[in-house]
Amino acid sequence: MNQPYSPSHQFRISDEQRIPEIDRPSMEAIVAKADRLQRAAAALPLEKRLKTIEEMGDIWRARWKSGELDDVAQRLAQNTGYSPEVIKLEMAFVAEVLDPIKMLKNLNSTLRGGAESLERMVEIAGDEHIRNHPSGPALIISSGNSLVPPFIPTISSLVTGNLTILKPSLANYEAVVAVISTLEEAVKRTGATEMLDLLVVSYFAHGSPVLDYLLSHARIGVVNFWGGDPARGEVSAKVARNPHMPRYFSNGPLTGFGVVDEENANDEAAHGLALNMLLYDQQLCSSPTQAAFLGSMDAAKEFCAKVAKHLDEMGSKMAMGMPEDGAFILQCARRYAQFAGAKIFSSDDLDNMWTISLSERVSDLDEASQAYGPLAFHNRRRFLEIVRVDDVERVIDLITDLPMNNAYRGADKVQTVGLALGKGNLEAIIPLLPSTGAYRIVPIDDMFMRSALEPYDGMDMAKLFTYGVYMRDKSMGREVLR
Repeated sequence: MNQPYSPSHQFRISDEQRIPEIDRPSMEAIVAKADRLQRAAAALPLEKRLKTIEEMGDIWRARWKSGELDDVAQRLAQNTGYSPEVIKLEMAFVAEVLDPIKMLKNLNSTLRGGAESLERMVEIAGDEHIRNHPSGPALIISSGNSLVPPFIPTISSLVTGNLTILKPSLANYEAVVAVISTLEEAVKRTGATEMLDLLVVSYFAHGSPVLDYLLSHARIGVVNFWGGDPARGEVSAKVARNPHMPRYFSNGPLTGFGVVDEENANDEAAHGLALNMLLYDQQLCSSPTQAAFLGSMDAAKEFCAKVAKHLDEMGSKMAMGMPEDGAFILQCARRYAQFAGAKIFSSDDLDNMWTISLSERVSDLDEASQAYGPLAFHNRRRFLEIVRVDDVERVIDLITDLPMNNAYRGADKVQTVGLALGKGNLEAIIPLLPSTGAYRIVPIDDMFMRSALEPYDGMDMAKLFTYGVYMRDKSMGREVLR
């Protein structure tokens, strides 16, 4: 069972829910301690906090390498539907989130006053100082489509000194606890027990009275929600009723968009696009689900063939396990796209049923999805639409208008734009891309990877979990009033 995990706090299990969750009196008692716990954590030297994160990464690597987590990985693959090869990659990615050097870079680049401002007042100008203080308690409602995303806000929240209440998904709950429980051993090595006091992990069912208390009534400082509607709207409405006015930041469903031109339609670009299609079966917010090809239709077809070759080669090693009824629905979807005018490249291998739909200037999937409901965005896996276009202005239109395309309903907008362009097209498109609302512009082969310096969906996580306390040594008003 998915038991709550909070080694520093006593709690009881609610008897109102089928799945175990911390009951309301226990949660109220934990939240009541928040100010004291956060003051103690904020007094910890940052070096000790980062060392604790480093130890978590070392412990995780050792457990994964030893085979101790093989059963956890197997169950995670079953729960998410990802291939075992993708889950192995996922497990390895965990250590990236627990990298103290990357965390320090992130803090220094995003916090005014730098990472040092988490420990003390830092001078930012003559006689003016700033200290970044925890803005929690923080409630993080994470998604279940991947293991890594829950730890991006959670680790940031813990390092910045917040009482952190994490609600994982049922799909990844066991694996999330397997990762976060490394903190228990890590603090024994570093002595930073104050960080363990900040951690609470519990599942909360839809309609849970305890979750409703946390969102609408508890003295919470931050709510970070990951997911789409209708849950997002319900959470937002409850947070708006909370008299303590917590910050609210939603990481909604997003998608990726590739841009390739004839000059760069080479094997490297095709491999990169195929790889990002296959990773997590396009369930990441960075995964390319639509792409634009700048060039002739003949060149576009040649490029599709190159991508197809890599999808066959790599996808055969990353089985997706399509059931026969799913395969029938997909074949129908392909036919509807053809009826709308698209040229289809595809595989009929049930373990690797990829699809490329090539359209001319406009999205044929828009029309096809209106005629065939099962072609909806979240039903498609390993399915890429490529639209051949004449100029970068049309590319910008496709990216900007993607949320209005019926075939992409469910995605708020494009998160990541992956580029493989010649110098001329690159120089023409870069000034225009920020206006599309996209958050990330990266090489097409590296859409899934994140730098330590990147904001997350436009937000620097460290800023979400802190607020700046300003101090000035000298009066300014006297000069104004003279």
